[in-house]
Amino acid sequence: MKFLLILTFLLGSIPTQSQPIFSKKGHPEHIIAGTLIGAGISYYVFTKTQNKVKSWIIAAVSTSLIAYVKEAVDPKWFGGVRSSKDFMFSALGSVVGASMVIPLNRRPKSQKLTSFQKVF
Repeated sequence: MKFLLILTFLLGSIPTQSQPIFSKKGHPEHIIAGTLIGAGISYYVFTKTQNKVKSWIIAAVSTSLIAYVKEAVDPKWFGGVRSSKDFMFSALGSVVGASMVIPLNRRPKSQKLTSFQKVF
């Protein structure tokens, strides 16, 4: 987990040539946003399915789709400019964020609750 946090920090601090919103050197915001959204989706899917590969794929694809839609509507809704670099950095963040489920442990099968335990 420490490795992923350090990797996220390093990727977020790399100066880029993409469209700036909050920073003047580039777009660490796109990497950070993609990482946070990807981590949230992958953790949610992992808690439901207990499958790391499925949660990683669903999180990476869905976060990249969110980034694509954001870039598609950017000129109309936010007054910005479409940028393929912004999408690329958001997709990179989504892959890093989706990878945060890799160190998680699966729940042992012996911890499944019976219907009686679910009620109480």
